[in-house]
Amino acid sequence: MSQDTAPLAVAAAALRSAEATMRDELQRVRDEQVMLFDRLRSVELTMRDVGDGADGDALRAERSAIGESLAGLQGVIRRLRAVTQQTHAAAEYLLGGERADDDPSTMPTRAWALEAQEEERRRLAREIHDGPAQVLANATFQLEYCQRLIDRDPSRLRVELDRVKADLREGLTEVRGFIFDLRPGPLVELGLPATVRRYAESFSSRSGIEVLLDVDAEQERPALAVEVATFRIIQEAMQNARKHSRAKRIDVSIRPSGDSVRIVVRDDGIGFDASARSESGVRRFGMLSMQERARLIGAELRVESAPGQGTTIELTTPAEAGAPGRE
Repeated sequence: MSQDTAPLAVAAAALRSAEATMRDELQRVRDEQVMLFDRLRSVELTMRDVGDGADGDALRAERSAIGESLAGLQGVIRRLRAVTQQTHAAAEYLLGGERADDDPSTMPTRAWALEAQEEERRRLAREIHDGPAQVLANATFQLEYCQRLIDRDPSRLRVELDRVKADLREGLTEVRGFIFDLRPGPLVELGLPATVRRYAESFSSRSGIEVLLDVDAEQERPALAVEVATFRIIQEAMQNARKHSRAKRIDVSIRPSGDSVRIVVRDDGIGFDASARSESGVRRFGMLSMQERARLIGAELRVESAPGQGTTIELTTPAEAGAPGRE
């Protein structure tokens, strides 16, 4: 290590140490959040038996206090995530100058890839926490309640057990959806059209949004990398519609167009100002993610949207993108 780079290494090490401390604090806050969720479920289950009266009022007051605490913790988690991410990026920037294999022309793409991975992890963690994790926690309390019903009210026991079974089935469906989102296995064996069709069915059942497909299943298959990137863009476009647009319907079209393949994802949601540079947050990151994936496979991506007019994502993949053949 040269004398010129030594101060950078020291500063980067300090940032790494600060990042580790913040990650520990973030985990502590998350653990506290889980404990509060558990207590909230316990209070809600107890309220079923207590009903009105002084005990019921006390439980309702406790539930309200827990809700306020959870809201405060969520704000703390958001701030800790932001500072941790910024600290990590600063350390990476300082270390980048002394790596012999760093090519400045590739650093924006690599930075995007790292951020994309982190954002995907955060998204998955949030959805697991809000979905299957809560289903399992609730099922635990419901089963404890069922144990009490065995002697107290056997006639009600079957109703409660049916509710537990339905909740667990819903959680299992969500978990299977997460697995498919992370690794669309049918893509290799079945190709893009069949994979999109299967994903659309799962997406529609989970979100309640109608998905209409216009897909040419007979088109020639491109390279696997092109299919994966194309599928991820379609997936991101549909997820953006679910999260931000309040859409009731999404149309997905995959059709050859001359020497190209044209993919269109259109929703009937509230839309947004696509020309505004102020667009930020998760939606903007999703757009950047799609644009970068398109660039990496030599495709062209267009986004059209306006307030009250829905959003259209159009991807044009040149035929030569598939020339290298299957991987």
